Amino acid sequence: MSNDTANAVIDRLQSGWGDSIVTDASELEYFSTDVYSQGKPLLAVLRPNDTQQLADAVKQLTEAGVAVIARGGGMSYTGGYTAAQSPAVLVDTGALDKIIEINLEDAYVVVEAGVTWRALKEALDAKGVRTPYFGPMSGSHATVGGGMSQGAIFHGSARYGCSADVVLGLQVVTANGDILTTGSAAAANTAPFFRWYGPDLTGLFLGDCGLLGIKTRIVLKLIPRHAHIDYLSWQFPTAEGLFAALGVLARNGLASETAAFDPALTRVRMRRAGLSSDVKALTNVIKKGGLISGLKLAVKGRDIVDQEQFSLHITLEGDSTAEVADRVARARKLVGEFGESVEPSIPKMMAANPFAAWNSMLGPQGERWAPVHALVPHSRATSMFKALQELFAREQETMDKHGIFIGTLLSSVGAQTVVIEPCIYWPDSHNAFHQRTVDADHRERIGCPGEHLEARAAADVLKRQIADTMRAHGAANLQLGKFYDYRAGRDPAGLALLDAIKAQLDPKGLMNPGVLSR
Repeated sequence: MSNDTANAVIDRLQSGWGDSIVTDASELEYFSTDVYSQGKPLLAVLRPNDTQQLADAVKQLTEAGVAVIARGGGMSYTGGYTAAQSPAVLVDTGALDKIIEINLEDAYVVVEAGVTWRALKEALDAKGVRTPYFGPMSGSHATVGGGMSQGAIFHGSARYGCSADVVLGLQVVTANGDILTTGSAAAANTAPFFRWYGPDLTGLFLGDCGLLGIKTRIVLKLIPRHAHIDYLSWQFPTAEGLFAALGVLARNGLASETAAFDPALTRVRMRRAGLSSDVKALTNVIKKGGLISGLKLAVKGRDIVDQEQFSLHITLEGDSTAEVADRVARARKLVGEFGESVEPSIPKMMAANPFAAWNSMLGPQGERWAPVHALVPHSRATSMFKALQELFAREQETMDKHGIFIGTLLSSVGAQTVVIEPCIYWPDSHNAFHQRTVDADHRERIGCPGEHLEARAAADVLKRQIADTMRAHGAANLQLGKFYDYRAGRDPAGLALLDAIKAQLDPKGLMNPGVLSR
């Protein structure tokens, strides 16, 4: 297809969309870039505020041979929305930002895909309810639709699972312009209260990375907000002790969130500005936990954790003081044989500032950042962690040469799953996404190392080595995008079914080409 034909479609759409179609070169550069990489040039960016408007546009674009890609809050680091081919148009769902219905009696909420997790939490807080899982640490920017497409974890995950575990139904725009509804609402005169009405079509679109369509509405479960919360922290001399603690907490369902750091990541955190200088963080801790909690945090901050040990930080929630006290007592008893209890400054700060992670996408001296994660059962966590440490030891000379360092974040999801996420830091220039997303005063404070192409290339090789090591140990992944393996080694019958569904919904293969292709 010629560029003239593609441009003619954009011109035709622009007459009806006006400023909701973006063609400015600097804006297109920003939207073509994620946290890690840059895709092919974009023809335009659409910012729909109506599902039917979007469906009509998608139909015209795909009929003309233009690839269409959905973008949520932009927090991908796996090429989830970067264009793999041209011509391509990106759909920025940020203007689909309405909370349609909060149904307290039937315990569900209906939101448009561009609603951020922070905006949703604030709206639900006012009603005394929440979604069981309520967003990633990047939820100030990350959207509900993005969390459904990519898969997301953290807030509430240790107890309630991942983003997909709280979904009742979806509305999706397919490549041919159809508007598809899943869950009970797909039946006439039926409310969106129940997911399992026949075969689970909802599940097809969860974690699809936008392969099968563009999500425009999502229905999520609601539960009452837990009225009581407490915090615990421990440190451990070995990874084995940490993983044992994560496992026993998970099997007993005690924590709502778990976050652990290896010594290297603790040192990265120590090199950042201290908590005592972060007025907003302290203010939020005081609002949530009282003046004494805030003063303890100001005095002790992160320094309570030994930089040479692994540390684990958890929140525990309940509906009464007695319930939380019981959870705390049980957690102390179960974990006490593996580690030493320390002041829980870090989980207090994280709970008071649940979505404050956007500045963390750059290192303490402005280094670029790229996480690579694995989901494994508890029984494989220690062996995988050791294999990764062996990889890092083999690559230490190269890492030292290019100023690359790695720290690892660890967590848990439900009773079965451990998350292991090495974070690569390397000196390099900041791309358009960093410049737009990271606070300007923070970037000024930490500086920018400037362009280091050899370090970037070495980090890219290391990123692939980490993912391959994880895969060799039986890892699963979220946010598959265009980076993680999906097809390699997969059951052929399952792939044939997925490919048949893709062909039905997107016969020209123009909905986010390149995702789930490895």
